[in-house]
Amino acid sequence: MSSHPLAFLRLPNSLLMALDSRAYHFWFQPVHYLARIVHILTMAAFFGLEFLFILAVIQNLDRQTVVRISRFMVKPLHISYALSMISGFALFFYDPVHIGNRAYLSPKLIALAVAGVLAWFGHKSIYWPVMAGRDNELPKWTKAFCVASCVVWAAVIVFSCLNSEGVPKVYLRHYF
Repeated sequence: MSSHPLAFLRLPNSLLMALDSRAYHFWFQPVHYLARIVHILTMAAFFGLEFLFILAVIQNLDRQTVVRISRFMVKPLHISYALSMISGFALFFYDPVHIGNRAYLSPKLIALAVAGVLAWFGHKSIYWPVMAGRDNELPKWTKAFCVASCVVWAAVIVFSCLNSEGVPKVYLRHYF
């Protein structure tokens, strides 16, 4: 039993072992680092584009500027999101037992699900109306919504960083 406070959220080992495929592992091994690079770059591109839109909304830019920013970023945003998700799944299935037994995978997946719901709702109620030019003014709640969405996406990134390395070893020696 782990002493980690989020240990109860871990995926069961039996499920992780059922998802493990040595054939996929050996097939994917030569391109594993390329997939990691693609995942990191596309995730950074997605978060950067999402953050750009959030800054445009928060700063109360004029309507035409927000529409131009939205139209500029729609295709790269969706492509970077799709590539990030595909490469993320590919990396997970590379070694699901090792990845799934890390402490912050479940909180990352929960934050990712919440971020996905927020993104779907935000695109439906903010992003697409802005691009279509339907509303003359953004509703008052959009700033708070955009900040919340940014915080949840940042949580996904933080959980990913915490999940990538083991806990640092503390050596109880004094070197002075």
